[in-house]
Amino acid sequence: MERLAATRGREPRPTAIDMDEKVALVMVTLGHLSVVRDRTAYLERVVELCSQATDAERCTVYVVDREKGELHSAVAMRLGHEIRLPIGQGLAGQVAATGETINVPDAYADARFERSVDRRTGFRTLNILAVPVWDHDGQAVVGVIQVLNKRGGAFERHEQMLLERIAEAIGPVLEQPVLPRGGVR
Repeated sequence: MERLAATRGREPRPTAIDMDEKVALVMVTLGHLSVVRDRTAYLERVVELCSQATDAERCTVYVVDREKGELHSAVAMRLGHEIRLPIGQGLAGQVAATGETINVPDAYADARFERSVDRRTGFRTLNILAVPVWDHDGQAVVGVIQVLNKRGGAFERHEQMLLERIAEAIGPVLEQPVLPRGGVR
């Protein structure tokens, strides 16, 4: 009874079976997505998958534009406008610059967090997990997947591993030049 009382109000930690199910969901969904030819539709489904797999309120897939020295949101959940950041600015910009995953349990306590996006959108970011998306040979970051506000607490290592698996799968899509109407070559 004491153990039950101690866990009230907290999300239960996922079991190995829960994680196996999430990994299976991610892998099966990525397999289904491999036949989607429209880049925008593909990325919209990817942000839904990332949000579902990590239990996050929102997800954004950023694409790195080395020529302009910035990254821009290719697809963002529940956001009516594009986000553009210089490489190195904000947490997603840091991931693009360094190629390192960033997991921040308290966004406003981290000086790298770009608060202006929250001010413009009216959204309140609590915590963030952002992972790099590498090109086909692992030499350059071509994008960033960022999830916000895990329901029930901070993002954990298993969510990071799931996002990294998804990032591996979408790297080739982000490398492709964009054709009219969202298609890829």
